[in-house]
Amino acid sequence: MIFFAEYFNKNLDLLAKDDVHKLIFDMRSGTLKRKDGKAYLAVGEYVKDFKAFWGWLRRTGRTQNDIALDLRRSDGHKPSWVYLTEDEFKTLANQANSDYRALIWLMYDTGMRVTEAYSIRISDFSNDFTQLDIRKEYAKTFGRIIKLKLCSSFIREFVKYHNLGPNDFIFIKEPAAFNKYLRNMAKNLFGASDSPARKSYDKMRLYDIRHNACCYWLKRYPTVTGLMYRMGWSEEKEVRYYSEFLGQADAIDDENMVTTEEKTKYEKRIELLEKDREKTNELVKELIKKIADMQISLKNEVQENKKQKIPMEIVQAYSADRPYRSNL
Repeated sequence: MIFFAEYFNKNLDLLAKDDVHKLIFDMRSGTLKRKDGKAYLAVGEYVKDFKAFWGWLRRTGRTQNDIALDLRRSDGHKPSWVYLTEDEFKTLANQANSDYRALIWLMYDTGMRVTEAYSIRISDFSNDFTQLDIRKEYAKTFGRIIKLKLCSSFIREFVKYHNLGPNDFIFIKEPAAFNKYLRNMAKNLFGASDSPARKSYDKMRLYDIRHNACCYWLKRYPTVTGLMYRMGWSEEKEVRYYSEFLGQADAIDDENMVTTEEKTKYEKRIELLEKDREKTNELVKELIKKIADMQISLKNEVQENKKQKIPMEIVQAYSADRPYRSNL
């Protein structure tokens, strides 16, 4: 609010729509610089704060005009970040020293935000470090309990080595130092070229681990809701972004269209059909055996008949009947 007051230099409830739109445009285009001469980052946060302030003005009756209605937190551009394939991430994590390695795998396993990570205490872990409670007190969106699948052994050794108690924080490395360590490692391993997510490898930071974790778990969760819970998302737009990034937007097939209930029903029907087929096979086998027995019996009977002599009166009757048969 101090920033807005200093920039506009007049009563904020007297602002016009063009005033605030010009400010946001200048910040995003780089026309308006920060005091250190650099471009503004995360302009969407300024938009969010201004919309909240203007909403308060309207609720308290100080103004009727909604000049913030058309302001958008996003400028329409996709964020840039450092993307690593799963093999590249394993290489990065395993090259790190033991302390950083444990925390890198923890971030990758949980996908939690940096602010959430630096609020985690040892008491938040349970079941021999196979479960983590990200409490609602420091979660950005909502609290959640995460099942750890990748980092449990690293965290156990980390806690034991540093003799950490229940009230100690798990992240003992300062964010600035951690980011610098990641940048140097990524540069040494992958160079300074741009990654597939348009950010150069030598600019890697802690939050990029969350981006990569999103890609990792997106491929593994059977449902969108499960992924959203783990990542702490309240909207599906994040899922759509990472799906598009990985080329999975149109990857649905016929199998995905079958619900769990339908799949269970079909499986039961298949099981019944399998049982019917087994019964049918048994009946067919039994019928084949009976036919084979009949063939053997008939063959034996024919052989027995061949051994017997045919009476002469039958032969004569057959010969006398020949002209009649030839006229048929």
